[in-house]
Amino acid sequence: MAIELFDLAGADDQIRFSPYCWRIRMALAHKGLEAITVPVRFGEKHKIEFSGQKLVPVLRDGEHVVCDSWMIAEYLDAAYPDRPKLFPGASAPLTSFVRYWTQTRLSLPLMRVMLMDIYETIDANDRAYFRASREQRFGKRLEEVMAPEEGQASFN
Repeated sequence: MAIELFDLAGADDQIRFSPYCWRIRMALAHKGLEAITVPVRFGEKHKIEFSGQKLVPVLRDGEHVVCDSWMIAEYLDAAYPDRPKLFPGASAPLTSFVRYWTQTRLSLPLMRVMLMDIYETIDANDRAYFRASREQRFGKRLEEVMAPEEGQASFN
């Protein structure tokens, strides 16, 4: 059975924009593993119900189902030890640090730059959900999220 990666997609199946899913695409490529990518839109959570949660990425490798990009990467190293390691030697702590730093320092500024582009590329049926969930997360309208807060550098 082929490895399947359930990956967040825009209105066009070829538009994949989740950095968490891209991590796994790169991990699979690094390990030389082929996978079938299954597009999942925001309104298609039924496609990943088998995983027991509602977020992508989800990797299904035969009977093994793994969620969360970090846990998937750890699984790939354990399940395919004959392939190039994702965390060779003592690199796991450094990789963990870079992951934490990226999530706490880069994600918000990058989201500000990309938010409306993502909104415009997702399926029209997903836009109300996307807008409501992101506006709740940020506490302001999407268009206002794009503007840098006082004291922050602008990416425009």
